[in-house]
This record gives sequence, structure tokens and C-alpha cells, in this order.
Amino acid sequence: MGVGRVLSVGVALLGLGSVTVPAYAAVAEAHPSVVGTSAVSYTPQVVSTTAVPKPHVDAIANLGDDADTTFAGGLFDTVSQGTRSYPRSNLVSFDGATGAVSTTFDTAIGGQVWALATDVATNSVYVGGAFKTVDGATRSALVKLNATTGARDAAFNPPFTGGQVNDLEIVTIAGVKRLVVGGSSGRKLMSLNPASGRDDGYFKNVISDPLPGAWGGVSVYGVAIDPSGTHLVATGNFLKVDGAARSKFFMVDLGAYSASLSSWYYPGFAKPCATDAPRRIANLQGLDWSPDGLAFTVAATGQIPAERPADIWYHRLGVRNKPNTSVCDAVGRFKLSDPTKPVWINYTGGDSVWSVSDTGKAVYVAGHFKWLDNPDGYASLGVGDKTSGAPAASRRGIGAIDPVTGLANSWNPGLTGTRSGGKALVPDAGGLWIGNDATRFNGQVRYGLAYAPLP
Repeated sequence: MGVGRVLSVGVALLGLGSVTVPAYAAVAEAHPSVVGTSAVSYTPQVVSTTAVPKPHVDAIANLGDDADTTFAGGLFDTVSQGTRSYPRSNLVSFDGATGAVSTTFDTAIGGQVWALATDVATNSVYVGGAFKTVDGATRSALVKLNATTGARDAAFNPPFTGGQVNDLEIVTIAGVKRLVVGGSSGRKLMSLNPASGRDDGYFKNVISDPLPGAWGGVSVYGVAIDPSGTHLVATGNFLKVDGAARSKFFMVDLGAYSASLSSWYYPGFAKPCATDAPRRIANLQGLDWSPDGLAFTVAATGQIPAERPADIWYHRLGVRNKPNTSVCDAVGRFKLSDPTKPVWINYTGGDSVWSVSDTGKAVYVAGHFKWLDNPDGYASLGVGDKTSGAPAASRRGIGAIDPVTGLANSWNPGLTGTRSGGKALVPDAGGLWIGNDATRFNGQVRYGLAYAPLP
């Protein structure tokens, strides 16, 4: 959720020939190995101030393939780089190779930034979130800016005046470039003309019926498009899509002219978690596709009830696991070819996972958890699997899971000072960008933003 850069791939749709479809940003980079546990020293950091005492970074994007221009958004009013501090309202542009903060890009976003997407062809950055103003002028939830100067594009006028944007993607289907917007506005999942902001009507899906007791109204939380550009998956606070039961998750097939609801649905997604917190009832959060497009992984909050062990997926049971196990306070992997069961589920034992990024060699996850490999953990206790004696893996706020085994690998930098935890994991050709509310990454002072390069 809240990522930016995309790559293009060609697919054949309905006999129409080659259709260029950019892949979801988080699957654009297939890494040859796991990234290192030491972060570079030059990245900007958010600064705790009287006005914003607990700042955080929740969205990151690179401008096209140009890693020299990177954007970070979230909730902050000051950033520092080296010995200098810069006033920046919830959005900052900087050189990704040196960390130097842009002095020409200084746009004040009047509220939380949740999502970023960039378009190198027009030198633009799209900013989505829960804001009401841009540089003091009224502009709600979504704005298009010049990526160099930060000037607002006055020609871009999306069809809503309120609500919240949670995720953004730039795609091109059948030669038509689209800005895919997920949030609480309009039809919740929309395709906008990137130049004018008008709804082009590609997504006609009716997303309805919020979960009872859940915070807010009907919303889409996260979206991810597979590398072939034929499927989109989404999470959020809803019970139905196009009148069909689709609690908290749905998949649509991306045709040449419109998107249609897919029959793919894992029944375990509909099971409630133990939490009664309104912000956790709609538990499914960030998601990402594997680089080969054969599977996707979804992150979740919520809590597995201690009295419902049958809802837990155990690695030791493999195919003997009961059907429809729950993804609560966990990360679950699912095959596109089989909606009846998970490939694996990795539980934290009582703490939320917000974001996930699959680079082929590792499935990186971030949140405010203390453990992975913890199916019998409860209330943040590191129990592991009591029957097999397999211990839980200590992982503070961030970790990496082997995509084949579903167990935590040895990557363990650890975060210090997390509260809600990280919501931005964005790989590029050289490593992994990490946005969160932590003060340190592997003991290094990296408040809010870190970059872990490949070895």
C-alpha cells in the first residue's frame, strides 16, 4: 500500500494483440538475494516536533526508473538530512542516491499522505491521503504535482471533494493509461484519466456493505495488480462486490475495456478475528503478487481467538490443515490457481502486519509485531508451535519470510521505537525502501525512513 514505480509488460487480451500493462510497483523488482541488514547513512529522517511529536512515513515512490528522485509521504512537518533541517508538510522529495532534499519541491500537503504514484512521461507525482488542502488551497484526498517544482496541476480534477485515498497505481490497458485509485471516495475503486482526473468508467464494480462494527464506511484499503496485468486484488471494509459475497477481499479480471468480478475467493477471509477494535475488524490490509504472478500474499491485523485453534494454519500439518483457516495478525500466501486453501500462513501471535513486499527471494513484512512463526502465540507472547516444539522467531516490527517454506528467514535487522509500525515497503533495483514510525533500523538512527541495499 502506498507505493509508486511501475514497469510495463506485454500481454495478450481477448485476441486483441499486445497490450501494455505496467505491473504493480511492489512486484516490479525481482531481487537476486535478500537485502542486507545495514541501511545507508544518507537518507532523510523525519523529526519529532511540538506540532507532530510522533511523525511517520507511510508512502514511498521513485520517479520512473530514476532512483535519483524519490518521494516520501506520511505525517510530519520537518525532515533532516545530514546537519540540516527542512520544513516539509507531509511530503518530501529527495535524491535517492545521495539523500539530498530537493529545495525546489516544497509542497505543503494539509494532512496525512497514504499513497504515492509517479509518471515519468509527464514528470508527475500523484499524492493521495486524508488531506483537505494543498499549499493552503482547498484540494481533498488526491492531487497531481509537477515532480520537479511541486506545482499543482490545475487541469487534474478528480470527481470527489472528500473522503480518503489509500492506494494509487498507474497502469496502461489496451493503450489507455489509467490512474487506479482505491479508497473511500466514489465507487471506492476507480480508474481516472491521469491528465484530467475524470473517471473513465473502467471499474464499474459496486463495492458495498461495511462490516458491522468496523471503523468508517465502505473503503478499499489496498490494491495490487499482477505482473501480467490480468488480475487486480483488493482488500478493505466491505461485505459485497457486485452483489456477491466478498467479505474484506475481492479479485477482478482486467479486460480490454472493463474489469469483471472474478470467482476467486478464499472462504477463510470471511471469518472474523477476535478483535472488537473498530479499526481492526476489517483485518486484511496490504498485499502483493509474487514476481511470477502465480501467487499473492496478504498482510492482516486482528487476533486469532485462543479458543479457536481450528482456525489456525500450522506448518507441520501441511495438507492436513483444516480448510478455511484464518488470516488474523498474520501473513498469508495464496495461489492464483487454488482459492480453496492457503500456500502458507505465518502468524505473529497478537500484533498487526500492515504491509508486504515480495521480491522472489523474500516476502518482506512490516507492522508492530514482535514475532513471526508464532501460531500458538497470543497477546504478543512468543510461543511458536507448542505441539512440534518449533520456537517463535523474534522479529521486531519487520521481517522476511521464505516464500517457499512460509517460515521466517534469518534476515532480522529489527526496528526500535515502533508504535503502529511500518506501512511502506518498496523495492527497487538496488534494495528495499522502508517507511515507518521507528526511530532506529538495526540500531542505526533512521527515523521514519531507511534504505537497505542488496549485498
